Amino acid sequence: MKFFLVYHGLLPGSGNKPKPDVVRDIRDKFHPQLDHLWKVNATLRRLRQAAIVPKGDNVGLAVSDTPFYEGRDVDAYPAREDEVDLCAPIDQSGKLYIPLVRGSLQLNCHLSITFLRQEDPGSLVLQGGDLDNRIKTLFDALRMPDPFVQTSYPQAQNPTYCLLESDSLISGFDIRTGRLLFPSSDNHHHEVHLSIEVAIDVLKVGEWNIPLIGN
Repeated sequence: MKFFLVYHGLLPGSGNKPKPDVVRDIRDKFHPQLDHLWKVNATLRRLRQAAIVPKGDNVGLAVSDTPFYEGRDVDAYPAREDEVDLCAPIDQSGKLYIPLVRGSLQLNCHLSITFLRQEDPGSLVLQGGDLDNRIKTLFDALRMPDPFVQTSYPQAQNPTYCLLESDSLISGFDIRTGRLLFPSSDNHHHEVHLSIEVAIDVLKVGEWNIPLIGN
């Protein structure tokens, strides 16, 4: 499965001092995109149904997936006591997060990033900061926050949709850089425009993640 996320705004480097307030604000920009994706994407609607599995059973690969299959209304009929929802929101210090790429679904992802910034191509260590540190800030914003960060810098919405349960689920990434041709807001050298192609890979095929195969 592949899709795009976009971001336009400030992206400072993490440097020696974390910037949890900045990371939180960037995460807020990705939330509505991922929320909309879960609502409109047929593959993810099917995933929500397939991800409700019996507790303690060896789940087989026999799954009905035809154009005539309507499936379970998971909002009206959530997981029962004898079932587990592998897509369920994750509680992090009182706030709920819904990551798409998570360990329970046996997924990881590759990111292809087009990185436009207020610097000439090849100028990776200028006033905007080291590119590696700016990418670290981006990766932090794509994942769930750590519990102590969530407590001090809570997200505005509840639940929050995010891409990753952990940035360890990024299998690899590549970056193409270029000059951002919009005038800088207040001459701010941290301003960037990012287009991120997300390619989700299934690590272990099971009934719960079959909808993602081939999409």
